Amino acid sequence: MFMAEPGGYRLRQPANRYFFAVLPTAEAARAIACIADGFRRAHDLRGPIIGPDRYHISLCGVGAPGPAPDEVLSSLLAVGDQVRCQLFDVGFDHAVSFSQGARKRPLVLASSEGLPALGWLQAGLRRAMAACELPVKRQFNPHLTMLYDEQIVLETGIPPLRWTVRDFVLIHSVNGEGRHRHLARWPLVVA
Repeated sequence: MFMAEPGGYRLRQPANRYFFAVLPTAEAARAIACIADGFRRAHDLRGPIIGPDRYHISLCGVGAPGPAPDEVLSSLLAVGDQVRCQLFDVGFDHAVSFSQGARKRPLVLASSEGLPALGWLQAGLRRAMAACELPVKRQFNPHLTMLYDEQIVLETGIPPLRWTVRDFVLIHSVNGEGRHRHLARWPLVVA
Protein backbone atom coordinates (compact mmCIF):
# COMPACT_ATOMS: atom_id res chain seq x y z
CA MET A 1 0.00 0.00 0.00
CA PHE A 2 1.52 3.33 -1.08
CA MET A 3 1.07 6.36 1.17
CA ALA A 4 1.69 10.03 0.42
CA GLU A 5 4.82 11.78 1.66
CA PRO A 6 6.50 15.06 0.73
CA GLY A 7 8.00 14.69 -2.74
CA GLY A 8 6.38 11.33 -3.56
CA TYR A 9 4.71 8.19 -2.32
CA ARG A 10 5.99 5.49 -0.03
CA LEU A 11 4.95 2.23 1.56
CA ARG A 12 4.32 2.13 5.29
CA GLN A 13 7.77 2.04 6.91
CA PRO A 14 9.69 1.69 3.64
CA ALA A 15 13.25 0.52 3.62
CA ASN A 16 13.96 1.88 0.15
CA ARG A 17 13.04 5.13 -1.59
CA TYR A 18 13.49 5.89 -5.26
CA PHE A 19 12.99 9.52 -6.17
CA PHE A 20 13.74 12.15 -8.78
CA ALA A 21 15.60 15.21 -7.55
CA VAL A 22 17.71 18.16 -8.58
CA LEU A 23 21.07 18.69 -6.91
CA PRO A 24 22.88 21.89 -6.00
CA THR A 25 26.12 22.72 -7.74
CA ALA A 26 29.29 22.01 -5.74
CA GLU A 27 29.62 25.73 -4.97
CA ALA A 28 25.99 25.97 -3.82
CA ALA A 29 26.37 22.80 -1.70
CA ARG A 30 29.35 24.36 0.10
CA ALA A 31 27.31 27.52 0.72
CA ILE A 32 24.40 25.43 2.04
CA ALA A 33 26.74 23.63 4.46
CA CYS A 34 27.93 27.02 5.76
CA ILE A 35 24.33 28.23 6.14
CA ALA A 36 23.41 25.03 8.00
CA ASP A 37 26.42 25.39 10.29
CA GLY A 38 25.45 29.00 11.01
CA PHE A 39 21.93 27.94 11.99
CA ARG A 40 23.28 25.16 14.21
CA ARG A 41 25.41 27.65 16.11
CA ALA A 42 22.87 30.49 16.24
CA HIS A 43 20.02 28.25 17.45
CA ASP A 44 22.03 25.67 19.43
CA LEU A 45 20.79 22.86 17.19
CA ARG A 46 22.13 19.37 17.88
CA GLY A 47 21.12 17.51 14.73
CA PRO A 48 23.93 16.67 12.31
CA ILE A 49 24.14 18.55 9.04
CA ILE A 50 23.00 16.30 6.20
CA GLY A 51 26.04 17.25 4.14
CA PRO A 52 26.82 18.29 0.58
CA ASP A 53 26.79 14.73 -0.80
CA ARG A 54 23.10 14.33 0.14
CA TYR A 55 21.67 17.82 -0.47
CA HIS A 56 18.84 17.66 -2.98
CA ILE A 57 15.41 19.01 -3.86
CA SER A 58 12.98 16.08 -4.08
CA LEU A 59 10.58 16.17 -7.00
CA CYS A 60 8.60 12.90 -6.78
CA GLY A 61 9.20 9.22 -6.16
CA VAL A 62 8.09 5.89 -4.75
CA GLY A 63 8.93 3.73 -1.75
CA ALA A 64 9.41 -0.02 -1.45
CA PRO A 65 9.95 -2.42 1.46
CA GLY A 66 13.02 -3.86 -0.26
CA PRO A 67 14.88 -3.24 -3.49
CA ALA A 68 12.41 -2.18 -6.16
CA PRO A 69 11.33 -4.84 -8.60
CA ASP A 70 13.00 -4.59 -12.00
CA GLU A 71 9.75 -3.43 -13.63
CA VAL A 72 9.46 -0.48 -11.20
CA LEU A 73 13.05 0.56 -11.86
CA SER A 74 12.49 0.18 -15.60
CA SER A 75 9.38 2.36 -15.32
CA LEU A 76 11.26 5.03 -13.36
CA LEU A 77 14.05 5.06 -15.94
CA ALA A 78 11.42 5.38 -18.69
CA VAL A 79 9.89 8.32 -16.82
CA GLY A 80 13.24 10.12 -16.79
CA ASP A 81 13.69 9.43 -20.50
CA GLN A 82 10.30 11.01 -21.31
CA VAL A 83 10.79 14.34 -19.55
CA ARG A 84 12.29 17.33 -21.32
CA CYS A 85 12.91 20.66 -19.64
CA GLN A 86 15.07 23.71 -20.31
CA LEU A 87 17.84 24.83 -17.98
CA PHE A 88 16.55 27.06 -15.20
CA ASP A 89 17.72 28.82 -12.07
CA VAL A 90 16.58 27.89 -8.59
CA GLY A 91 16.99 30.14 -5.58
CA PHE A 92 16.30 30.20 -1.86
CA ASP A 93 15.86 33.23 0.38
CA HIS A 94 14.93 31.84 3.81
CA ALA A 95 15.26 28.91 6.18
CA VAL A 96 12.44 27.47 8.30
CA SER A 97 11.64 24.32 10.27
CA PHE A 98 8.81 22.13 9.10
CA SER A 99 6.97 21.43 12.34
CA GLN A 100 5.51 17.98 11.62
CA GLY A 101 6.82 15.20 13.80
CA ALA A 102 7.65 15.39 17.47
CA ARG A 103 11.41 14.87 17.29
CA LYS A 104 13.01 15.10 13.87
CA ARG A 105 11.90 18.40 12.37
CA PRO A 106 13.58 19.25 9.08
CA LEU A 107 15.31 22.62 8.86
CA VAL A 108 14.95 23.55 5.21
CA LEU A 109 15.83 26.20 2.70
CA ALA A 110 12.75 27.58 0.96
CA SER A 111 11.84 30.31 -1.50
CA SER A 112 9.36 33.17 -1.46
CA GLU A 113 9.37 32.99 -5.28
CA GLY A 114 7.51 29.68 -5.49
CA LEU A 115 10.12 28.28 -7.95
CA PRO A 116 7.76 27.85 -10.94
CA ALA A 117 10.35 26.25 -13.26
CA LEU A 118 11.00 23.57 -10.64
CA GLY A 119 7.24 23.02 -10.52
CA TRP A 120 7.15 22.54 -14.30
CA LEU A 121 9.85 19.87 -14.11
CA GLN A 122 8.02 18.14 -11.25
CA ALA A 123 4.72 18.29 -13.18
CA GLY A 124 6.39 16.69 -16.22
CA LEU A 125 7.75 13.88 -14.05
CA ARG A 126 4.36 13.47 -12.38
CA ARG A 127 2.60 13.13 -15.77
CA ALA A 128 5.18 10.61 -16.99
CA MET A 129 4.85 8.60 -13.76
CA ALA A 130 1.07 8.50 -14.14
CA ALA A 131 1.47 7.32 -17.76
CA CYS A 132 3.69 4.48 -16.46
CA GLU A 133 1.02 3.64 -13.83
CA LEU A 134 3.23 4.65 -10.92
CA PRO A 135 1.56 6.33 -7.93
CA VAL A 136 1.72 10.11 -8.11
CA LYS A 137 1.33 12.80 -5.48
CA ARG A 138 0.05 16.19 -6.64
CA GLN A 139 1.17 18.35 -3.72
CA PHE A 140 4.63 19.85 -4.17
CA ASN A 141 6.43 22.06 -1.67
CA PRO A 142 9.94 22.68 -3.04
CA HIS A 143 12.62 22.83 -0.36
CA LEU A 144 16.11 21.59 0.47
CA THR A 145 16.64 19.93 3.86
CA MET A 146 19.83 20.95 5.68
CA LEU A 147 19.41 19.02 8.94
CA TYR A 148 16.88 17.52 11.36
CA ASP A 149 16.50 18.73 14.93
CA GLU A 150 14.01 18.76 17.81
CA GLN A 151 13.94 22.55 17.95
CA ILE A 152 11.79 24.67 15.69
CA VAL A 153 13.46 27.52 13.80
CA LEU A 154 11.03 30.21 12.69
CA GLU A 155 11.30 31.61 9.17
CA THR A 156 14.60 33.45 8.91
CA GLY A 157 15.92 35.29 5.87
CA ILE A 158 19.24 34.29 4.33
CA PRO A 159 21.36 35.99 1.67
CA PRO A 160 19.90 34.86 -1.67
CA LEU A 161 21.35 31.54 -2.82
CA ARG A 162 20.95 30.69 -6.54
CA TRP A 163 22.29 28.18 -9.04
CA THR A 164 21.45 26.92 -12.51
CA VAL A 165 19.83 23.49 -12.65
CA ARG A 166 21.46 21.56 -15.50
CA ASP A 167 20.06 18.06 -14.90
CA PHE A 168 17.90 15.90 -12.68
CA VAL A 169 18.71 12.53 -11.13
CA LEU A 170 17.04 9.32 -9.98
CA ILE A 171 18.22 8.54 -6.45
CA HIS A 172 18.01 5.33 -4.41
CA SER A 173 18.00 5.88 -0.66
CA VAL A 174 17.79 3.21 2.04
CA ASN A 175 16.30 4.48 5.31
CA GLY A 176 18.86 4.59 8.08
CA GLU A 177 21.93 4.26 5.86
CA GLY A 178 22.53 7.98 5.42
CA ARG A 179 23.64 7.77 1.81
CA HIS A 180 22.22 8.26 -1.67
CA ARG A 181 23.02 6.23 -4.76
CA HIS A 182 22.50 8.05 -8.05
CA LEU A 183 21.00 5.56 -10.50
CA ALA A 184 20.59 7.80 -13.57
CA ARG A 185 20.97 11.41 -14.65
CA TRP A 186 19.17 13.34 -17.39
CA PRO A 187 20.51 16.65 -18.75
CA LEU A 188 18.21 19.62 -19.18
CA VAL A 189 18.00 21.29 -22.57
CA VAL A 190 19.79 24.54 -23.43
CA ALA A 191 17.23 27.03 -24.80
